[in-house]
Amino acid sequence: MNPRHKCLLWVGLGLTLATGMANADEISATSLQTAGARVRLVSNLAFVPAPNAASALAPFEGTLVLTEVPMTTVPATFKSARVLGKETQLFPAIALSFFTEGGDLVPVTQEVIRAGSLPTGRSYWDVIVEPGRVWSQPADGGWSRAAFPFALVNSLEGETHNGLALFLYRPGKVSKLRFQLVQQTAPYYVTDLFTAAGLVPASFRELIGVDRAALARSYAASRADQVPVSDWDALARKVGKSNLVGFDGTMNPNDIVLSGLDDGTTFYLKSCNSAAGPLPWCDRARFGVWSATKALLCSTALLRLAQKYGPYVFDLRIRDYVPALAAVPAWHDVRFGDAIDMATGIGEGSIRRDPNDINDGYLGAEDAHYRAWYEARSVDAKLAAIAAASPAYPWGAGQVARYRDQDMFTLGVAMDGLLKEKEGPGADLWTLVRREVLAPIGIHDAPSNLTIEGDGSPGRLLMSMGYYPTIGDIVKIARLYHAGGRHAGAQILYAPRIAALSAGAAPRGLPTGYRNRFGETTYFNAFWEERYDSPKGCKIYVPRMVGWGGTLIALMPHDFTGIRLGKAMKWDDPDVIDTTGMEAVANRLTNFCD
Repeated sequence: MNPRHKCLLWVGLGLTLATGMANADEISATSLQTAGARVRLVSNLAFVPAPNAASALAPFEGTLVLTEVPMTTVPATFKSARVLGKETQLFPAIALSFFTEGGDLVPVTQEVIRAGSLPTGRSYWDVIVEPGRVWSQPADGGWSRAAFPFALVNSLEGETHNGLALFLYRPGKVSKLRFQLVQQTAPYYVTDLFTAAGLVPASFRELIGVDRAALARSYAASRADQVPVSDWDALARKVGKSNLVGFDGTMNPNDIVLSGLDDGTTFYLKSCNSAAGPLPWCDRARFGVWSATKALLCSTALLRLAQKYGPYVFDLRIRDYVPALAAVPAWHDVRFGDAIDMATGIGEGSIRRDPNDINDGYLGAEDAHYRAWYEARSVDAKLAAIAAASPAYPWGAGQVARYRDQDMFTLGVAMDGLLKEKEGPGADLWTLVRREVLAPIGIHDAPSNLTIEGDGSPGRLLMSMGYYPTIGDIVKIARLYHAGGRHAGAQILYAPRIAALSAGAAPRGLPTGYRNRFGETTYFNAFWEERYDSPKGCKIYVPRMVGWGGTLIALMPHDFTGIRLGKAMKWDDPDVIDTTGMEAVANRLTNFCD
């Protein structure tokens, strides 16, 4: 297989070209129809068309109804085998609906499909499904094959456990579903890093109640709007291999899930690793980015409101839009702008502020108050947990950055309250962001974790975590920031605030206590501003979106964006959160000092 074809397999472009490699782990039709067949992890190539593949014998349009089954996992047993009363080594009982379009297997929805987050069933897992392929093999006896990438997630959390699935079909019938989980971003409550495989009993159900034509149009639009993706070797041929040395810094390569560089026109994928080889359809896969959600969604929502209604929104008080906190003294003077800066003046850390530690008091799962908020399902329950534990620091709001997921969630509720005040009780912040920001820049699907309301009503965005973007989605949002919030002639986000947070020589934001070899990182508008001293003579601060496990999105000068997604089980390891390697590479390709 030549390098170009290998890249196409990784990113899911021109997949039929990427079939020149023989696959010793090919999955037979017999194994997909045999009761009690044992499965193991195999090469990812077993889930893509073989060299002798042909077009599917028939389209697929219907619903796979899957049964809850134990997964064969490595490790064989989990330290966190039960979480919140659910079993983490069970594949969920779930229904997945698809249709075919031009050889692609298209899911009816790419939203989070809840199973583990509901009271029914024993499995811990919800599911996100992404587009795959259909084809036929000569030895399959008249059956067609369908395969797709998917992820196991949980609606309270923020990681993805990415995998591949395969089944046979003929009109009105399906085989068992063969799956394997081969890649993940950093877990939290499920503390184990694991791989898994399984064979799931499945039945077929007719697809009803959907607008097939509208779904096809939406899918065509999403493919037309996809970000061009190329491989790292192509970039090396363009700029010279030596200029790319050190991009991933000193982070442990085994902890890197994906990395690459966008130059404003093309995203160059350096790696998309998994336990069973490069991940097929990497450009279609969705990745849990944890706290990078704060910049990708929460900051973006606030900047949209500032553009739509005026910059006064930064000075609005939280208590005026979140009735549950109106009588809590600590929240009396907290503004929207304080919350986006992690400077509410609320928390349970020490009162030492020189030097500051932004994580002082942020104990995560070890803290009972945090757990009460984290595990609460509804908006009201989460706000009640916040109201019950909102101790005030002596310095008040806007003075010191202290990291709290709860504050970003509260800001999301407040922004939703402001929107309802402006546009009526039926208005919804997430609908506004999807309609007025994401759709215009070409993001047609945006699975995200929402609160779980007991009456079945739509929940609110968690805002602090829980967004599941593709590579292309991340790049599109980064490009919107690079463009000052402007796209296709329309000003979507509030430009002055973007100008204030963009890469530049002056420090901005509040001290965090984190330092690299060049100086201290600050926090501003949900971005971590990292100091970088160019060997060409200038000193700049680079805004970065940061998530648990080593997820880093650096918005560098001249429209360069570096992306690294990780699974490191640490938060403050300098090797995990440092992006000076990608900054050094981008600086070689374009002079930051210009």
